[in-house]
Amino acid sequence: MNGVVFVPLATFRDVSLLPDVIAHALRLGEPLEGDISERVIMFLHEKHFLLILDNFEQIAGAASYVADLLSTCPRLSVLVTSRVPLRLRAEQVLPLAPLLLEDAVTPFQERAKAIRPGGVYAPREAAAICERLNRLPLAIELAAMHVKILSLPDLYERLNHRLAFLRDGARDLPVRQQTMEEAIGWSYDLLTDTQQRCFRMLGVFMGGWTLAAAEAVCQTEEEKAPVEMILPLAALVDASLIQVAIPADGQARFGMFELIRECALQRLHAAGEEESCRRRHTDYFARLGESVSSDEPGQRVQEAFLVQDIANVRAAIQWVEERQEVTLGLRLARFSRGSWFSQGQISEAEGMLERMLTLSWQSGAQGVLFGPRAAVLYAFGQNLLGRGKTERAGAVAREALERAQRSGDHCGICSALAILGQIAQRGGTLDGAVAFFAKSDEHATLGGFPDLRGITLRNLAELARMRGDLVRATTLYEQALAVVRAMGMTFGVALITTLLGHLAYQQQNYALAKIRYRESLVVFRSFDSPTYIAWCLEGFAAALSA
Repeated sequence: MNGVVFVPLATFRDVSLLPDVIAHALRLGEPLEGDISERVIMFLHEKHFLLILDNFEQIAGAASYVADLLSTCPRLSVLVTSRVPLRLRAEQVLPLAPLLLEDAVTPFQERAKAIRPGGVYAPREAAAICERLNRLPLAIELAAMHVKILSLPDLYERLNHRLAFLRDGARDLPVRQQTMEEAIGWSYDLLTDTQQRCFRMLGVFMGGWTLAAAEAVCQTEEEKAPVEMILPLAALVDASLIQVAIPADGQARFGMFELIRECALQRLHAAGEEESCRRRHTDYFARLGESVSSDEPGQRVQEAFLVQDIANVRAAIQWVEERQEVTLGLRLARFSRGSWFSQGQISEAEGMLERMLTLSWQSGAQGVLFGPRAAVLYAFGQNLLGRGKTERAGAVAREALERAQRSGDHCGICSALAILGQIAQRGGTLDGAVAFFAKSDEHATLGGFPDLRGITLRNLAELARMRGDLVRATTLYEQALAVVRAMGMTFGVALITTLLGHLAYQQQNYALAKIRYRESLVVFRSFDSPTYIAWCLEGFAAALSA
């Protein structure tokens, strides 16, 4: 090799200066005549040379000159460090991922020991700090600076507000690397106005998002022409401000490191866009939750996909509660009926359902959707009964019944009677349960809310099973199955199919029972739902044993 030259570009913004900067690094004098770029090419033409261009992102428009060098200098190699790719045919991109956890702990401990040699830096505590810093090298170095006055547990707690804390880096670092905010701002400032706006708005997402979600949140009503989100998302991926994962059998999902997200939210708030952006975010996930029951072709969403967005729904619910947005809250609560229950997060679902129900009651009848509120009431009652809180469930149902009767809310009456019927059934008062369920079914029809019709059929079916009428129970469960299947409620289909498996087992039709269990297992596994997988496997094992 004839040589290696390092060309620092951090202080340059003018694309046209690249040939001059390279010539200066190669120690080529100013030509008496001719172009400086031609002189660089003549110098490198036959040489086996490595050219290192550092911080190229600011003059990305000069990529064509690099392409010219490579095409005219066959033995030249160019190594470029940049926050965005050059997009040349000859380019091979090697993205730098965050450090592996074990690789992150070592530099943290080494830096901490250099700052306070007598300190004790336990690997477990250091690892927790590195995780909170997204295992980013600069963030790790900036955090380690503070061990001179903080213990590791105190340092960990302070990282709740990372951007304000990760500053005052070493003075021999460039200014852009002395705080995390400056480091992120360096990339942000290179974006176009549209890309910057999309970056800010994407900060409202928790736990990632899809392309459809980005389109819904970043597209404002004021825009005359919709933004093609593929382009700004690709630019943000190129700038390493967001990440993308593309599974072989699923849709692409994007994400953002929490450190970077914190910066995006700061800029969103400063731009005065946070309120409208969070409303679009909340409305999108409310619609997504409702889409599992859509009867419109192409509009249904598999409930398994909703599980990935539980963190987004948590954030949306928090916003709804802060703003007292009743209708949006009731719509969001649909997520709990599949997503939270399928993941065994029943305690969290209970708290959320109770808060949404209370919020709807406090707001009065005006503007409240009776059907969604009744569905929330029933889900809340089911949750309480499932956790053995029978007295609490009865009190909630009676209060809801009284409120619903006053307002003529057939859906609310249906749900309240259904809960009271289940309480009577559990207490062994089967005749009383029959009366409650029959009346509940009447109001389900009057209310015109399809979810409730499926619920009443299931209640009547379970009561028939308890009374030993397995044929009637099977018929009623099959009717309930048809209702939830027509609504596209995948998780509900699996639940009822499992119950039909239990009935087939009780009637000694073991072949049919195994078919039912197999159908349900496919769905429960797609939800990665350990509780319901175990429940279904238990029945399957009994059928195999029999």
